[in-house]
Amino acid sequence: MTVSRILVHRHDDNLDDEVRAALSGSGLTKASIHFHSELRSTINAAVSFQPSLVIIEVTENLEELKTLVEETLAVVPEATILGVYDVNRIPPSQSESALMIQALRLGVEDFLRRPIAATDFQQVIKTRLNARRTRTVNHGKVVSFISNKGGVGKSTTAINTAIELATRHSDRVALIDCSLQMGVCTVQLNLQPEATLVDAWQERDRLDEQLLEQLMTVHNTGLHVLAAPANAIDAAEIDDAFLSRILLMARRTYDYVIIDTFPMFDRTVMTILDLTDEAMIIVENVVPTLQMIKGFFSLLEEFDFPIERQNIVLNRFATKSGAPSVSEVARYLNRDPDYVIPFSPKLLTAANTGIPFLKSAPRWNKSATAIRNMAKDIVNDGEPSAKPMTQTDLENGEESPNRSINPRQGNVENE
Repeated sequence: MTVSRILVHRHDDNLDDEVRAALSGSGLTKASIHFHSELRSTINAAVSFQPSLVIIEVTENLEELKTLVEETLAVVPEATILGVYDVNRIPPSQSESALMIQALRLGVEDFLRRPIAATDFQQVIKTRLNARRTRTVNHGKVVSFISNKGGVGKSTTAINTAIELATRHSDRVALIDCSLQMGVCTVQLNLQPEATLVDAWQERDRLDEQLLEQLMTVHNTGLHVLAAPANAIDAAEIDDAFLSRILLMARRTYDYVIIDTFPMFDRTVMTILDLTDEAMIIVENVVPTLQMIKGFFSLLEEFDFPIERQNIVLNRFATKSGAPSVSEVARYLNRDPDYVIPFSPKLLTAANTGIPFLKSAPRWNKSATAIRNMAKDIVNDGEPSAKPMTQTDLENGEESPNRSINPRQGNVENE
């Protein structure tokens, strides 16, 4: 087996020159090589680049190492995983042999000390590259519901979208409550979870897809829910690397992974967005909220989260009390809302009773129709499921069997 494509994950840029020199000295000058330092970009590169050799800089961050190995082998089953390490950077509390043993348990096949010697590199390639693997893995879609403003119905929208997906795809949908400070998903679903994200953290050394499923609380619709920690103190130890591992594992286990988040732009939300295929940004037609969301757009731009993966959900839309119309919201944000969910008191009632709104809403309820269309679009990879609804349609009453609400294409309204 020849080495034609090499993927390197490192934090130290000096490793780039070492790898190139080792390649040159071992006669592999024609090999194509990609360098990455971010978890998501490395995994994406593994998907598109399909390397035969993956070189990972081994540090004390074994959580990241485990995620990288698992995800790489999931998308490139035949790749050889090679670890490189600098003995001078191993923490005093950990021996070189202990670090190597832990890395081997995580799936690293062999090691090279830095600085990398060409002869050592050549020997490892000769010894290891004949190993073959045959693995297949499911890759579900990750959809996150986010906002930098609380009280806009983000959790309610995430829950009902997940319920709709689970109704159509029983046992293939996961709802993960990543609002670590104050999760409400199980409360709104009237569930009494026996396990939360904290239990997953405590079992992190043996956590796999099967155990992840066991930690889920199953709703009678077939929705699997991983509950948020009981309080912020319990959540304090959950770090970004572990959260990434949870989401990546869920993506391999379920067809659709719906994520609820805490209303702020912190490291947790950044980690979630890094693994998100589609983000639902929840807003209301209230001027202070719209002002805040414009700043949120700027943060997303700085974070390089593609606008193509952003969806603006104008939630609890009401035309009373001088609130901005859909077109006014679009002009203010300089972006058309992708979805408009009209206000319905039944949504609030459902949240308080623990009975999902979509399970009790009348067939022609416009709020329910909008959420169902959003779920359909998630399944259809963003292809709009219906024609846009006009301002007149929105004002015709919530139970009217009018067109569904989805101003994804064309004008958002006719005034």
